[in-house]
Amino acid sequence: MDRPIDGTPRRLAATLLAVLMFTPLLHGCTSARERAVVRAPVDVEVGPGALRGTIGRETTLLRARPVVVSGYGMIVGLNGTGSTDVPEAVAATMEREILTLSGGELDFSDTVFAGLSPRQILRRSDTAVVIVEGAVAPGGPDGMRFDVRVRALPGSTATSLEGGRLLTTRLQLGPPITLGGPQTEIIAEARGEVYINPFAAPGELGPQRRIGRVLGGGVLIDPQPLELVLQNPLHSRAVAITRAINQRFPDGPRGEGSTAFGRDDQVIQVYTPDKYHDRFEDFVRLMMATPINQNFPDATARRYTRALVADTSIADELVWALRAIGPRALPFVQDLYVSEDPAVQLAALGVGASLNDPRAAVFLERLVVEGDQRTRLGAVTLLGMIDGGRTSDEVLRQAAGYGRELTFRIAAYESLMQRAERARLGRLVEAERNRFGAGQRATETQLRLAAASRIPPGNAQQVERVSVGGRFLLDLLPFGEPLIYVTQQGRPRIAVFGERTSLEPPLMVDAWSDRLLIAADDDTTGVRLRYERPNGRGIVTQTVSPRIADLIVFLARGGTASDFGPGLGFTYAQVVGTLAAIQEDRATPAGFATEEDRLRALILAAADRSNTDRPALLEEGEEDENDPEMIAGPDDEPRRQFVVTVPRKSEPEDRADE
Repeated sequence: MDRPIDGTPRRLAATLLAVLMFTPLLHGCTSARERAVVRAPVDVEVGPGALRGTIGRETTLLRARPVVVSGYGMIVGLNGTGSTDVPEAVAATMEREILTLSGGELDFSDTVFAGLSPRQILRRSDTAVVIVEGAVAPGGPDGMRFDVRVRALPGSTATSLEGGRLLTTRLQLGPPITLGGPQTEIIAEARGEVYINPFAAPGELGPQRRIGRVLGGGVLIDPQPLELVLQNPLHSRAVAITRAINQRFPDGPRGEGSTAFGRDDQVIQVYTPDKYHDRFEDFVRLMMATPINQNFPDATARRYTRALVADTSIADELVWALRAIGPRALPFVQDLYVSEDPAVQLAALGVGASLNDPRAAVFLERLVVEGDQRTRLGAVTLLGMIDGGRTSDEVLRQAAGYGRELTFRIAAYESLMQRAERARLGRLVEAERNRFGAGQRATETQLRLAAASRIPPGNAQQVERVSVGGRFLLDLLPFGEPLIYVTQQGRPRIAVFGERTSLEPPLMVDAWSDRLLIAADDDTTGVRLRYERPNGRGIVTQTVSPRIADLIVFLARGGTASDFGPGLGFTYAQVVGTLAAIQEDRATPAGFATEEDRLRALILAAADRSNTDRPALLEEGEEDENDPEMIAGPDDEPRRQFVVTVPRKSEPEDRADE
């Protein structure tokens, strides 16, 4: 039962807290013996009662959790591995979709489909009708992107989706429905290049080649507002909650005070502010942790920090509650930076990092170097959230370049790039602010996209990012042990670690049933490449640079009309497949790491929440045994290949709020 802090217990708690709280950072570093031990103050509320008065304790949030969206789509550009047998009901549905999305009149001039009817297009061996599935929160912001999964129709003759591109597909709530079935609301679309798991023998046919993903290919086009439902309907309370949200998030999508609207005494509609467009989950958690009464932030922060010391089982919730208070919480969490309880210390530093407290960086740097494995990983992740600091950059470079654990190195890389991207955004914003002359100003969204797409060399983090043909991002870290890292969700990225991470002769690499060959006899003859284009479109032979970064650019270049220069025009999936073949044939000493994929699990979880029958999503038993998440290969075969889970990071609060 929750007990109030009053009378003697309250005074005693305050006295103990004053005695036991530690010396501020101004007094310098002390030994463990000299530091005060933080103990739980007397009669402090613990458990859920510690978070009384927050929006999440008095409301139920609707439309924030992902639900399944799906539809039938068409993949084009296949190398004769598509399907000519489409069930009649699905064919009729697809013909209607093709006509709808083309405005009723087909215009495939200057393409291989010129002059063909929708039915003829569906029956070609270079196309395949697929089931498209994704999981997205209906209450997310307009334009929010998400990954989608594509799979060939059960029983179809399609053998591989490799090299294909998904045409625009409309996605409705629930499982896909054919023409004449019970249609539900269309809330999203999907399109883009198909990514096939490259670790299942590139080019070899099999059930696993019938399944793929479109990274970031889904987009929410008809979002619904979030809804907060009061557990105890009361007009005055609904007004107070609406006011609290608009005070905490004043810059709504339609101007000041437009984040929340009270519909009646029970329901409040909420719209995600623009600054949280790419941080929807952060917005939801901050909103639910926001105090309804914001008149006493110091007292609230003091209560939360006391509760954190007393009960770390709800540390995650308390971190978000303190973050929701904002900079006024910093004096209270700073006292916990030297806590001897690792859970308390890391939670406090998490709040400080999210609020961009430079004092937190000093402790995080120390933990990255001296902490245990779990603490070091948490610290290196949090360090990426704080601006500036050459020492922090150096600590992260050492961790990314020479860290012992692979997961730790990847987390340090992510933090370095996060800091570089944020610094790049700051420079772009400043340049736009000082720009003279007429012309439309770039929006914040446009500047964020520009900062995320290119990071020129010469920055404090000593990293570089280039956009390769607009298809994926190439991150270069010219230091540390050689390593190649690829992402399998969200923004497609390849990171190359090491000053001269290269192919090492003698070597012979083959992929896609020998359609791609890369060979070198010694250092003097150069690296020779031979590629047989699909559908008899010719053979390319080229001498290429042995540097992995240069090879990646050559493989992808020429994939779009605006992407000039010699290259093979490979998709992201094909580039990653080539890198996997290079690693498999031991043509480089570099390690190889991939981001663990969680899309399938997310879709299944969303299906369970929406009471969708599992058979509607998994109709082929083969997919359970040959899922893209699986990595083939006998256990006794030594392989320099790893699948790592990269910690998902929360972005720091907007600096203007401070």
